[in-house]
Amino acid sequence: IYMKKSIIPLLGAAILLAACENMPHEVKTLTLTSEERVINSQQNEFSLDLLKQVNANEKSSENVFLSPLGVAFVCGMMTNGAEGNTLDQILSTIGAEGYSVDDLNEYYKNILENLPYLDKTTDMKIADAIWVDDQCHAKKDFIDANKTYYLADVVSLDLQDQLAPKAINNWANKNTKGLIKEVINEPFSDDVRMVLTNAIYFKGQWAKEFKKINTREEEFTLASGTTATVSMMNMEKELSVTPPYDWNLYFSQIDTVPDYYDARMLRLYFKDKAYCMDIVLPREGINCEDYLAEFDMEQLKELEELLRSYNVEVKLPKFTRKYHRDLNEDMQTLGMTDAFNGQLADLSGIAEEDLYLNKLFQDSFLE
Repeated sequence: IYMKKSIIPLLGAAILLAACENMPHEVKTLTLTSEERVINSQQNEFSLDLLKQVNANEKSSENVFLSPLGVAFVCGMMTNGAEGNTLDQILSTIGAEGYSVDDLNEYYKNILENLPYLDKTTDMKIADAIWVDDQCHAKKDFIDANKTYYLADVVSLDLQDQLAPKAINNWANKNTKGLIKEVINEPFSDDVRMVLTNAIYFKGQWAKEFKKINTREEEFTLASGTTATVSMMNMEKELSVTPPYDWNLYFSQIDTVPDYYDARMLRLYFKDKAYCMDIVLPREGINCEDYLAEFDMEQLKELEELLRSYNVEVKLPKFTRKYHRDLNEDMQTLGMTDAFNGQLADLSGIAEEDLYLNKLFQDSFLE
């Protein structure tokens, strides 16, 4: 975060790792209030909106991998010091429109305290931190709220010191268990006053595993229609999947097939079924980009309602994905504009200095 002549970069480090190891721990229950259920639903919409926005504007040929929850966490921390239109825009963008900062704080505290512990084998961690320049006069209420609700570590340091990026990188490395080692690769400029960070780590064991012996070199069709030789994981088991079409429609020979049959969904559960990975595959002849551009939460819900248990053959490429994204333009397009504007930003609840948001970015890793 900057003063009107200084910055607060915000970054989210998020990773997802699926593996096969047993890591027992205490199991908790995540129960949402009626208000929290609405916020949760709206934040799911934000997740899809952010994915569509980034994917449509990704100029390289890279595959997009994001953690919208990580982005929402750092924006949520900011709400404890935002005022006026700046606050309204942040709440609206991340899916908390119509709710107060207190409502959002309680929701995130519930998520932080319970989401990582829904089963005994998944290793999940969510961490937040605030790095305050020793020349910045951060307000006590802002710091206290983020300590209480986001369990944020608060570190005072000279952000212009050459060792400041190393301290933040060490934090990211520790909280992603070595998978994201560096998020700051150059010294901070003189006007940096605060850095907000979030890290999410997830290592889960599949309920039904892909056996290593069944992984072999095969051709995979890319979105462009060309093919590539990949290490293909193979499994034939009873899994949750949508049918290719409605059998009633097939036998009645109705010409018009509902839109939700334009894709199939596969749900792969992790141990104990507390967490899952949903994979949506557009049917042959439908471009992935075009399908995603029109995809919405209603279609996702329709696909979920069609899930049934079938014996199915699954082929999934084995892959590792690293991705970096500067999210300034994306978040402004989604409605969060004032926070990035040195003339309009009202972050007066964060510090005595006049601040605005200079940079919001994320590094992510998936294996």
